[in-house]
Amino acid sequence: MVEWVHRQIFDGRLRPGDRIDVESISATLGVSPTPVREALVLLERDGVVSTQVHRAAFVEHFDARTLRADFHVFGLLSGVTVSRIARGRDPGVLAEMQRILGELRATPAEARTRWYELTTEMVLFQHRAGGTPRLRADLRGFGDFLDWTARQSDQRDHAEVVRAHELVIDAIAAGDEHGAAQARLADARAVAEEVIREFVRRGVLSAEAGAVGAG
Repeated sequence: MVEWVHRQIFDGRLRPGDRIDVESISATLGVSPTPVREALVLLERDGVVSTQVHRAAFVEHFDARTLRADFHVFGLLSGVTVSRIARGRDPGVLAEMQRILGELRATPAEARTRWYELTTEMVLFQHRAGGTPRLRADLRGFGDFLDWTARQSDQRDHAEVVRAHELVIDAIAAGDEHGAAQARLADARAVAEEVIREFVRRGVLSAEAGAVGAG
């Protein structure tokens, strides 16, 4: 249900400010209104929609500027987790990251789905290893829509993605807290540009609005 709404927004069928009709969605998908309302609760948590008690839900405003800001904040928070890992340099944590990285390197470039799964596994592991309970909760709040759109949009090649994770792990292994955080932030910002480029390609955002520095 959540992914269905994500897809409607991603394809431009639901746009910022559009009303989300619970009864219409439940009829379209052949489900009761209850799971639709439950999905809207999760979508509101992620900042995708806004709802009012006993009233309709609406798609929240987003544009290139807000997407860049959201990915930037996600990168900053995720950067805190890898910075904390760099401070501790736990051998077991380093070994697990190297294991995932090794599998990512060995994954064929054409197996995009698999290497995206591995990058997700890497980031989630780092969040668990370096995050406090509050920080992990904040990161989960950013997760669904940003992760879903990134999965659909990221057209960087295999070598670029591997290199982005190598930079984070190399900094962690060196105990470079600032370097690890900056590498993670740079990766998040690169993904943001991929997402914006895809929204422009689909006509959801204009080319002018999606240009770097716009807004």
